[in-house]
Amino acid sequence: MKDFLLKPFREGNSLMQLIYINVCAAFLLLLLNGILGLFNIDFIGWAIEYLQLPSSWSKLTVRAWTLITYMFLHFGFLHLFFNLICLYWFGQIFLQTFSKKQLVGLYLLGGIAGGLFYVLCYSTLPFFADKVAVLCGASAAIMAITAAAAFAAPNLPLRLLFFGEVKLKYLAAFAVAMSFFGITGKNAGGEISHIGGALMGWLWFVLLNKNVDLTKPFDKIITFFVNIFDFDGKPLKIKKPKQQFHYRKSDEEYNQERAKNNAEIDKILDKVRLSGYTNLTESEKQRLFDLSNKI
Repeated sequence: MKDFLLKPFREGNSLMQLIYINVCAAFLLLLLNGILGLFNIDFIGWAIEYLQLPSSWSKLTVRAWTLITYMFLHFGFLHLFFNLICLYWFGQIFLQTFSKKQLVGLYLLGGIAGGLFYVLCYSTLPFFADKVAVLCGASAAIMAITAAAAFAAPNLPLRLLFFGEVKLKYLAAFAVAMSFFGITGKNAGGEISHIGGALMGWLWFVLLNKNVDLTKPFDKIITFFVNIFDFDGKPLKIKKPKQQFHYRKSDEEYNQERAKNNAEIDKILDKVRLSGYTNLTESEKQRLFDLSNKI
């Protein structure tokens, strides 16, 4: 029984492990609620109170764990189903460019950022002054992954039912816009967290271009939790990703750099024509060599 339950987790990649955890959490909620309900114990009420993310700083300070638990919590089948479909879909796109550890790290970062942004808005904006709410679900974490994937591959074509081919950047922008216009609706907390998650996905991508990976601190945490499920006593080895992130320049950036290089080559060649190659400095000779190899 143990192997049957743990095998999908241990043999799956990080994306499937995240899906597995969310499914197991939802199943466990239903199971405990059914069993404890026989004894007239309101388990769902307890879970709402102590596992979902509250909208006030005062409650969050005494229930800090909810900043993590809420992003693995789903109370309805459709809520769980659509979130996991999106996680699988955009997670696959994310993994085409980034590593498995970065996926898990950004999932956690996006969930935390979305949760904090939700509490911040409810605590400071006048519209939410007299409102109390709780938050659950993985959507903020998924929005972070979606945003990062969209910045990495903005022109990736996706085929959507009824709409045909749509570029990833437009789909991500539409999702963020819908959340922005819905922040005064019935699911205000969820929509706010989506925006917070998307902002974290953007920030992570921007900093990664500067060789700053915000998911790095999560590496040891991820390895620790993966090793919990190794009952043979041998630590599981997580291979380093073969594919590393490489920033792709836009056509405009490429053309600007090419024009600049051509102008620099022309300037050096003019000097060669006037005074000969031997009169070039060592740095100019090296620069001419380097630029010639780029053309």
